[in-house]
Amino acid sequence: MAVTLAAGLAGAGAAQAQGADTHCLLLPIEPARRAQQSALVVEAEVLDARSFWDAAHQRLFTRHRLRVFSLLKGAVADTTNLRVITEGGRLGLDQQVLTNTLQLRPGQQGVFFLMPVPWPGAGPAALTPVASQQGFIEFNPAEGTAAEPFRTYPTLGAAFYQEITRLTGQARRELRANPALAAAGLAQRGTLAPSITGFSPLSLTAGTGAVLTIDGDGFGSSRGSGFVEFKNADDGGATRVKARDADYLTWTNARIQVRVPSSSGGRPAGSGQVRVTASDQLTVESAGSLTVVYALTNVESTTGNLLQRPNHIALNTTGGLTFRFAPNFTLSPAPPAAWQRALATWRCQTGMNWEVGSPNPTNNIVEDGQNVIAFDNGPELPDRVLGRTITHYRGCFAPNGELVFWVKEIDMQFDDAANFQFGPAPPITPQLDFESVAVHELGHAQQLSHLNLPGAVMHFAIGRGQNTRSLNLASDVAGGRQVLRGRSFRNLGCGGPALLPAPLTAFTARYEPASGTTVSWVTRDECFLNGFVVERSQSGDTTTWEPLATVAPRAPTGQYQLVDPRPASGLLYYRLRLRRPDGSLDNTAPILLSTEGANASASIFPNPVTDDFLRLQYPAAADGAVVFRIYDALGRSVRASSLTTTTGLNVLTLSVAGLVPGFYVLHWLDAQGRTGQRNFVRL
Repeated sequence: MAVTLAAGLAGAGAAQAQGADTHCLLLPIEPARRAQQSALVVEAEVLDARSFWDAAHQRLFTRHRLRVFSLLKGAVADTTNLRVITEGGRLGLDQQVLTNTLQLRPGQQGVFFLMPVPWPGAGPAALTPVASQQGFIEFNPAEGTAAEPFRTYPTLGAAFYQEITRLTGQARRELRANPALAAAGLAQRGTLAPSITGFSPLSLTAGTGAVLTIDGDGFGSSRGSGFVEFKNADDGGATRVKARDADYLTWTNARIQVRVPSSSGGRPAGSGQVRVTASDQLTVESAGSLTVVYALTNVESTTGNLLQRPNHIALNTTGGLTFRFAPNFTLSPAPPAAWQRALATWRCQTGMNWEVGSPNPTNNIVEDGQNVIAFDNGPELPDRVLGRTITHYRGCFAPNGELVFWVKEIDMQFDDAANFQFGPAPPITPQLDFESVAVHELGHAQQLSHLNLPGAVMHFAIGRGQNTRSLNLASDVAGGRQVLRGRSFRNLGCGGPALLPAPLTAFTARYEPASGTTVSWVTRDECFLNGFVVERSQSGDTTTWEPLATVAPRAPTGQYQLVDPRPASGLLYYRLRLRRPDGSLDNTAPILLSTEGANASASIFPNPVTDDFLRLQYPAAADGAVVFRIYDALGRSVRASSLTTTTGLNVLTLSVAGLVPGFYVLHWLDAQGRTGQRNFVRL
């Protein structure tokens, strides 16, 4: 399908269309349609971003103040505090992120096509961009260019503004000068342009901490106001993504080392040329192209000073996530069948533990603790958006002080009027293949970002008549496996229990003095499985494991049990490892047991403490907070902290970083007034 551009865009101000039919379920909006739907069109800059809950505390929105430079349609009373609202946001430890939805950040500027907000409960009358992402043409003041999904504008000249005014029917009225555009035209440039001689590696991942080394000359002895840019994977490289300030490791005249970002301003770095801008603002672009194999979703803290890879937790009783179909999604059997085929594709190639449960009673897409799949119910989706995934995150602080973001809910909504082919027959133009779309959106649910990599499911675009139902092993599967094995299959200290690797639905261990430890596990719809390994570790050590047995699978569903008749005394860990067809192993989170049972006592292990963390076995009589204080040999309090415990045996970690070697006493007081203490030595 060729993208139809507005007539009259020609010469220096012309818009250039990108070749893809869709950008992740986003269809191009006609410029005339956008101008007609707009109540107000302004050239403006984003001043700030403040998120808020709707009246029902179910949806997050973000309110932005705009400074208006010029008026292109309508009238505006306040040119310094124009309010614009976008969907999604970050507030405290809660976040909602929507695919195919505009995210604005302070400092961005461009042309905004605005309409009254359509959402009830979003506060007093305000405006929002028409068609969400496509209601904003973003300026690049340094280059004097602009871009939006599907179109780029190589020159911000008279022709650019003339075409907009032709569509709005209102002459442009400049209200104040745009200092960024004026400064760009007068910028003092250096005399010696930088050069790039090469970079390594040629292929890497984004959002994983992978470091790109760029070699060349003329970068400057320090970074100053310089920066590195990557192609933006969300639009196929039509625009660029800057590395965050915290991503730079080295900057010298001849070498730059920088981490490749996955969520810089909500946009992932993608494949293509890398560009360096030196402190004097001279630029150079690499001759060769970088390949970004996969990009993991990163979540940014509200303060903006922390970027973290989120993890999944077990949200149901079978160690995973349960999706529920809305009533309007099951009016025909074809959409649920296509969506469940897509779910099985990920489950049987990455081990992601999710399932379909009982129907949802409503079509509502809100934060309600249910993972709902629905069609839209009227104009709920922005214009030209065929579907999107809404991920709800919650943050928490682990005992070691790390801020952990975890997935608390995932919802999906699709346009019921879209021309989908639900299969299993392949699509034909002009149809969009729904199963391919569902596979892609489930990739977002698995916490993968877009790629500029044709052949991968997470490629940013899909064409009409295109069938992309199979995962790319080197990209989609490898990225999905990294999310699960690096984060979601592990206990990260807060948020909730770790996922069980599919096809597991249960894993338990129970100690009885007469018989030993019985390890049990259950599977369902076995796939992506070649066998199990049961392992044990003792003395509270989770780094050294002893294999106990290897067990063959029993397809399609199995109930398994193994008895360890003579476990060592004290603390014991058990874990189950799933052997995958490629020979790799996925681990369950370890289960802790004590052979002392109800008689377990508080103990420090190892003692003496040899690193910066004191590990404590603590039997709690009830749920609640426990205050721990550390005293030195002279009886002075040198450290205090409060940790939440649950009834039964807890293994806790306390920081002793900064404490000098010597003798100490650990004292505790629980919420019921019970106290105790243990001595330890810090080496």
